[in-house]
Amino acid sequence: MTLQDIRSKYEESFEFLQQRKRRQVSQLVLLNNLARGDQNIASTLLVTLFNRIMSSLYDDKMQIKFLPSQGILQDQLNSYNVLAQSDYLEMQKAKLDYDWIWDALFFGQGYIETLRFNKKRKIMEPSVINPLAFGYDPYFENEQDWRYYWKWVTKNRSELKKLIKAGVIKAKIEDIPSGVDTYLWDYKIKRDEAKKGTAMATDTKSGDVYQILEFYGYDEKTGNKTVWWVDKMFTKELMKQKLDLEDGEQIVAPNGTTIDTGSKWPIVVKEAFREPHSSIQFSVADLLEDKHRAKSVLLNLAYIAAKDRANPLYLYNPDKVKDVTQLFNRQVSQHIPVDDIETAIGPLNKDNPMDAGLLNFISILTTEANEPVGTGTVAQPEARKLSNTATEAAIDQQLNDMAQSLQSKVMQFGESEFWSHWFHRYKKHGEEFGSKMANIVGVKGVKTQEVQMSDFKTDFPPGVMVFSAKEAEYKNLVKRRDFMQLYPALMQTLGMDGMRNFNKHVFFPLMLEDPSLIDVMFPETFDEMRAVEENEMLKQNKYPPVSQSDDHLTHIYMHQMVMPKTLATWFHIAEHQEYAAQQKYDMMVQGGMVG
Repeated sequence: MTLQDIRSKYEESFEFLQQRKRRQVSQLVLLNNLARGDQNIASTLLVTLFNRIMSSLYDDKMQIKFLPSQGILQDQLNSYNVLAQSDYLEMQKAKLDYDWIWDALFFGQGYIETLRFNKKRKIMEPSVINPLAFGYDPYFENEQDWRYYWKWVTKNRSELKKLIKAGVIKAKIEDIPSGVDTYLWDYKIKRDEAKKGTAMATDTKSGDVYQILEFYGYDEKTGNKTVWWVDKMFTKELMKQKLDLEDGEQIVAPNGTTIDTGSKWPIVVKEAFREPHSSIQFSVADLLEDKHRAKSVLLNLAYIAAKDRANPLYLYNPDKVKDVTQLFNRQVSQHIPVDDIETAIGPLNKDNPMDAGLLNFISILTTEANEPVGTGTVAQPEARKLSNTATEAAIDQQLNDMAQSLQSKVMQFGESEFWSHWFHRYKKHGEEFGSKMANIVGVKGVKTQEVQMSDFKTDFPPGVMVFSAKEAEYKNLVKRRDFMQLYPALMQTLGMDGMRNFNKHVFFPLMLEDPSLIDVMFPETFDEMRAVEENEMLKQNKYPPVSQSDDHLTHIYMHQMVMPKTLATWFHIAEHQEYAAQQKYDMMVQGGMVG
């Protein structure tokens, strides 16, 4: 791809998105506009509802689990889940999630890049992309179908010199034009001015800031996905590198030939509202902007009316009111002597600043803003109509929960794709460093576990289950309430061992965020520890002896987890089943149930 081709595609995307980006900058100004004037009122509708949606969708906890797929063993899944928990903290994923979700809500789409992998630290280094400095192919809605996409990156002179010295950039520093494009700098100026910042008229006085286009597209000669660095004037190719991520999906031709696509684009898109078959998604700001502006206008009109009522204009007869200056003063026990009040003087402004019609209209605006984003307020039940109003309130709350649940599920599409990229980065780079130490913070402190990178060598990637932590809290609350009602009946039917397993594996996990607390409350029994040791032998098709004194039901439960199940595993489980059946028969004989 030539520089002219890159410029042509850049301009195609620029023209497609520029008008929308200008609109988004004006919405950002609206979000926090301190330049509105000292005598004006700004509505907080947009920022209030935006923060409410943000708080309902964002959580600083791990929200994924890897699931088995073809050819993946349980031990491998355990490695993925342990390392993912460790990397969640090391990548500062909680902060990335906040920025990523914020962009998705305000701009309609949030973008995170997954290209860079730090081999020294043995970890992927994702970064959130500024949507205002980003562009993509307008013809395809799915990011993996894009022909290209680009983003502007800024570097200072010192960084460029280091990259030139390392041979990454093939140009002299003197040949690279400095400065930032006017339209990009204008985005910054408008946002800074809205916050009462004094923005500079130019991008840099010293000329040591450089704007570089990072362009992702197809190399026409090889057909490979490639990344280029180009100067802002599109005159020099500063860097060119093939994308060799080995995570692309295979294409099967009609004749059965398998074609390897090489790499996916190293970008994941998160959306708040998904409109199928559309290259542009709408956002929270799009839904609320008009209501916010209208409410601000109404509040200012009411504010003006309130001031006029407190300090009204006067009609007066100059023949009867001799000292006009008294009308401009506010003094205690002030008197204006006139012959006739009705014909000599009277206030001009008497309108109520917040009459019933205005209050009702503002209420309708607020409702119109709340309902489409799932933040509708639930009415409080009245004493005289308790049952009907309480039912209506419950229905309203359910509708709000459904709207936020839908947003959460749409958000999860991007989260699932992110962890798929994470898995493939380890699959590609894992062989180089063999293993990695994963650190899990729990109630017992920091637990360190060595994860073998060979676990990532699989024919198929694992499944990824994404769940909403806030959704899970509500559902767990309901489950705990239901289980508490069933608890007395369960104690009579499950027995002591059954209740222990129920509490350990079902009930208490609904309450405890830290899984290590389960091990503190319910440490492994002797039979559980022995069964785990026997599992290692069974994997190798070795047959450990079965003791009559074993807790056979516990052993059977633990041995069912062995993957793959060898012949030794099946025979060992069968022997435990025979002993368990014999014990049950003996108990029935002792209880007189068998003659």
